[in-house]
Amino acid sequence: MNGILITWQQLLYVSLGLIVFYIAQLLFFLKRHGWSWPKHTSAPDAALRVEVVALRQEIERLKIRLAAQQVEPVTSGAEPAIEVSDESPYAHAIRLARLGAEASQVASVCGLSRGEVDLIIALYRKQGHK
Repeated sequence: MNGILITWQQLLYVSLGLIVFYIAQLLFFLKRHGWSWPKHTSAPDAALRVEVVALRQEIERLKIRLAAQQVEPVTSGAEPAIEVSDESPYAHAIRLARLGAEASQVASVCGLSRGEVDLIIALYRKQGHK
């Protein structure tokens, strides 16, 4: 037998060497193209995320208030819509329920308890909303 004889141990060493070589090439390629390891979020990033969530919640509350202040169009024979400033908290809650507002948002805007708001929403929410 004059052929080349390779043992399993030699094959393992050659394959490990190739794997290390390809990993080194990959890391060199990534470094060359500006990739860096992800860093942990710092305290300023976390504070900004909390502030963004708070601002989004405030925007949602303002959207509900704006929707409640819009005057509904007058149809023939109907009385004009009452201004928001003249509405009782219950009338305001009914209007928001008909617009599809969430119960927690209606409770915070109108100053009513969650139980009262749940009842109003159950009675007055349009069929298209859940």
